[in-house]
Amino acid sequence: MFDAVRSCLTAARRVLLISHVAPDGDAIGSLLGLYALLQEQGYQATPANPDEVPPFLRFLPGWEDVVQQADEEFDLVVALDSSDLPRLGALFDPQRYGHLPLVNVDHHVTNLGYGTVNVVDPSASSTCEVVYRLALALGWPISPRSAQCLLTGIVTDTQGFRTANVTADLLGIAQRLMEAGASLPLITENAFGRSSLASICLWGQALTNVRLEDRIIWTAIPLNARARCYGVEQSDTGLASFLVAAEEADVSVVLTERKDGKVDVGLRAKRPFDVSQVALSLGGGGHPLAAGCTLAVDLETAQRLVLAALRPALEAQRAARPGLREASRT
Repeated sequence: MFDAVRSCLTAARRVLLISHVAPDGDAIGSLLGLYALLQEQGYQATPANPDEVPPFLRFLPGWEDVVQQADEEFDLVVALDSSDLPRLGALFDPQRYGHLPLVNVDHHVTNLGYGTVNVVDPSASSTCEVVYRLALALGWPISPRSAQCLLTGIVTDTQGFRTANVTADLLGIAQRLMEAGASLPLITENAFGRSSLASICLWGQALTNVRLEDRIIWTAIPLNARARCYGVEQSDTGLASFLVAAEEADVSVVLTERKDGKVDVGLRAKRPFDVSQVALSLGGGGHPLAAGCTLAVDLETAQRLVLAALRPALEAQRAARPGLREASRT
């Protein structure tokens, strides 16, 4: 598959890079990491995302270059960290870009293989790890700039090297990225050690609305809550992971109303539960323990749809493994 990417790049000079809506560290890290790598190889590349770069990622080199609207002409599109085309938002216009080669670079188990070329590795810790392996296969050197971005995606998607897909091999990659110039302390300080007053305010609003039923913990963030908290845009970063830590819960849900009337849904699960298939059934995707989707309905309807899908899915998983049912009662 790496050879197929090489062929696409050989025929291209202007490359549009897009990562998913409501971007996290891996979405922006892989976007800017590949952006740096392509620039260093002489390509004209444009990094794009439908939403603003979250404040906690604005230490990454090149973040100011990320656009929310791309008006130029391109001859290749690369989708990053997105399990399906709708997750790219309005930036990917099929009428405008549908005829172009599309390279799909991802690590989600629910990826639909929508690219002309699919570089998808569900065993990888992050899309940034996939980009790192792509760079090595193509013989591209890792600069301090690209190393900083790629290590950020690895660190954030593994929650600081705490997830089950952290291997000795991955730690070796992290070491090589640090040797190439990435600063692990800078990444952890920004990703885990800082928050804006607006985000703290919004978390306060969201936490007052927390509900727990059937070992599902959830909250909703209406648009007017963001208005009361200084208009903060990046609203739920980390909140779903925070909620699933509750002893009484197996799964957490955060529903966030967007300005366009749609609702972003973040799902998290404790091992060995799996929320990826629920997200896939709702038009999204992700991993067994972390998934999401975007629903074109109002907030109340979105909550009803998500809970209606989650409850039978979790019961089926408990029925298939009786030990899960007993563990849930303790």
